[in-house]
Amino acid sequence: MKSFINSNKFQVLGLLLFSAVVFSSCKYDVKDLLPAPTASFTATPVPGASNKFALASTSQNAWRYDWDKSGAGFVQGKALDTVYFAYAGTYTVKLFVYGQNGTATASQDIVVTASDPNACVGTQLGFITSCTSKTWKLDPDAGAYKVGPNADDGSWWSSGLGDVTGRSCEFNDEYKFEFSANKTFTYDNKGDFYADGYMGTNSNGCEPTANYTATQAPWGSGTFTYEFTEGAGVNNLGQLKVVGLGAHIGLQKVRNGGENTSSPATSITYDVLEQTHTASYDLLKLGVNIGGGWWTFRLRSF
Repeated sequence: MKSFINSNKFQVLGLLLFSAVVFSSCKYDVKDLLPAPTASFTATPVPGASNKFALASTSQNAWRYDWDKSGAGFVQGKALDTVYFAYAGTYTVKLFVYGQNGTATASQDIVVTASDPNACVGTQLGFITSCTSKTWKLDPDAGAYKVGPNADDGSWWSSGLGDVTGRSCEFNDEYKFEFSANKTFTYDNKGDFYADGYMGTNSNGCEPTANYTATQAPWGSGTFTYEFTEGAGVNNLGQLKVVGLGAHIGLQKVRNGGENTSSPATSITYDVLEQTHTASYDLLKLGVNIGGGWWTFRLRSF
């Protein structure tokens, strides 16, 4: 009987020791759990660098840092970074942090008071926008627009000096490009248009914008956007794309790959063929490959 009791005691004692070992291996010390991370950062102008800001995380209890730089890129894994904005405006930068006990986010508005002239001066886009805004019209001279088998070729047809007055409602149109984050393109047709035969009228003269059909109405004055690709195009002088239903430069029907005489396009891309600076004005020559031929438009700055 004594032996049996002692045996039970040893079994109980062994079980208690085993439980202690198991419990000891599973438990953790509360000091190993850090608090949830908090996110914060500073954005400081970089001395001598226009529109450039130094980003520095001041977050707590974080081990990873990701930046959303408001259209200027997304960067992962850096507590310190920089951001650059070429255009004036307000930009919201966000920081995402990750810690042992969760995630956190902070955001901050960065106000850029002026566009960076260094991002524009001497560039092809700078010629078109003057790094602020610039207004163009058809050059009031012979050959302002023409069509032929090649770019800058008017062997099929070319406007004459008499068209400057005969088609005055085309030569008074204004095309304005702004150097801004919004990349605004404004077209002002001064309330009239030249009613070519393809417009559904045989007047071949100037008519008020009200005479456009409902389908043609987007060809009238409007505010659109543009895109510019430096170094692109047949002459490596860039490509200018106007975006928006009805946005165009020169003749309404001319667009990439063909001509559409019934309805407006949603975008048209023009190759920059030539840029000329004079003491009084600038000249900009644009071409559109219509497939088997080119339309060319020569604009003058005003």
